[in-house]
Amino acid sequence: MKKSFQYHIASLAILLAAGQQAHAQQDSTRLKQEVEVVKAYQPSISDAFKINDLPQIKDEKKDKPTFNYIINSQPVFSTFEVKPVQAAQMVGEPKAELGKGLLKAGVGNYLTPYGELFYNTKAGKNSVFGLHFRHLSSNGNVKLINDDKVDAPRSENVAELFTKHFFRRSTLSTKLFFDRQAHSYYGYAGERRSDEAKEDDFPYWNDKQAFSKGGIQLNLSNEEDTRANLNYDFGLNYHYFGTKTGQTANKATVGSFLQKDFDTFRGLLNASVGFVRTDSILNQTTGNFGHKQQILLNISPAILLEGDVASLKAGINTFTLFDDDDDARVLITPNILAQWSPVKDNLTLYAGANGRMEQNNYSAIAAENRFVTPTQDIRKTEYQYILTGGIKGKFHPRLNYRFQVDYANIKDEHFYIFNTNNFLMDAPTSPLPPRTNTFDVVYDDLKQLSLGAELYYTASDLVNFHLQGTYYSYELDSLEEAWHKPDFELTLSTIINPEGPLKFNADIFFKGERKALEQSESFYLASNSIGPHDVDQTVHTLASYIDMNVGVEYQYSSNLSFFGRLNNFAFQQYENWLGYSQQSFNLLVGASFSF
Repeated sequence: MKKSFQYHIASLAILLAAGQQAHAQQDSTRLKQEVEVVKAYQPSISDAFKINDLPQIKDEKKDKPTFNYIINSQPVFSTFEVKPVQAAQMVGEPKAELGKGLLKAGVGNYLTPYGELFYNTKAGKNSVFGLHFRHLSSNGNVKLINDDKVDAPRSENVAELFTKHFFRRSTLSTKLFFDRQAHSYYGYAGERRSDEAKEDDFPYWNDKQAFSKGGIQLNLSNEEDTRANLNYDFGLNYHYFGTKTGQTANKATVGSFLQKDFDTFRGLLNASVGFVRTDSILNQTTGNFGHKQQILLNISPAILLEGDVASLKAGINTFTLFDDDDDARVLITPNILAQWSPVKDNLTLYAGANGRMEQNNYSAIAAENRFVTPTQDIRKTEYQYILTGGIKGKFHPRLNYRFQVDYANIKDEHFYIFNTNNFLMDAPTSPLPPRTNTFDVVYDDLKQLSLGAELYYTASDLVNFHLQGTYYSYELDSLEEAWHKPDFELTLSTIINPEGPLKFNADIFFKGERKALEQSESFYLASNSIGPHDVDQTVHTLASYIDMNVGVEYQYSSNLSFFGRLNNFAFQQYENWLGYSQQSFNLLVGASFSF
């Protein structure tokens, strides 16, 4: 292991990781309006650094609106079911107009106060500086599927500082950030229980949890310098993660993206080294409570051949994972993408093969499902290959399309279940009820087929329309179902920006039926055999749902506007995770002041 480690370190001695770009002002409560048409297949949950080369639609700038919008695969505008706030990118040239601020404040039902501040300004001849602060909290009740009304408090606090310095031929970006999210374990599955029974049965019942995450990102890039002999994007990304229940994680990633033009092709190199240490977890390898420490090395060389109507990228991805408690693991995957455009801008056929290794940890899992048992030790996930093919282009100068199929072979994909372990002297006279309301992570090898379609239409700056749907098929080795994974998802979004002071947006999110597992394993101490003696399982069906949302903004003056947002106005009662219903109809109204 030491020789392999030293070899990779020597290979990476001159490489640093590409960090995220610095960002600045953005309105995070209304529809962000530039559609980034993304690939249909996105299985990753890890917050690890990586550069993704799977195909996506690249719309011409002249056909894009001038605002930013990214479609998410969950109800973006439900009060809390959103991705962590990210401010928009700072302007890419120092001469851009800066010195603008935006202050937003609002209030909603569920006792929801909201406040947000964006500010960016020129900090010198060649520098810009930005700030972003945000608070959103909710203190109302949620009705569970079994009609039990429970307290479901939630809060988010964000503080971010951005800088960007423009050198003659490169740009240095920095970001300092702190994010704190708090919630309670308010849900459970099955029949309604009394308050006393919930306190007795569920170890985490109504306990408060908080995730605090702070860190720094540095990035040095000359990718926009067309005269450079070598283009580079170097970076460093570090964050500290801590929980109220005592779990901590330190994660650091460094690496680089390099590209250089040769006579007949372009050379590409992605490389990174990532370190993560997680403490106060139940280590799966040793069986003891303690820490886990890993190092993941990635080297991905490729060449790119480009012609007038076709291009070919060919290379490999190599990953080596070093674990303090296990043997080193090596994964090599293809890195291929071929594109052919028989009708320029209107029709492009593409096919590719890719893969990667995810360095999972509790911090990454909690970002996907915050109700996971805090002591979980999360395995790595290997996407051994992802085969992609499709067509994209334009039916009309204002109508973009993409149809894509993906087939992925995934080792140790993670799934969430309710699992109770009962340690008894002898077998009980009747089955014991489940006694948990937090999720354990189970694993299986998975082959996943995804069929995706996407349309984006812009009539003008007045009207924009985006439709995206994906069908999924799962083939598992041992699990009965792909727990909590849907067979179909659909997103429909529109923006109406008529002449005058009023602006409108609307969104419809549909998620298909999902299966969820509640399991109770009993171990009888009087027996000499190993493993659970009785396993009781209950399969639940999470119903499909439609989440409809609409927003309106009234521009009272050049500096002052008023906004309102109706979320889930169809009053749908649904669960993203077994036992945890989402808020029903919620309303947020407020005002924005720019300066």
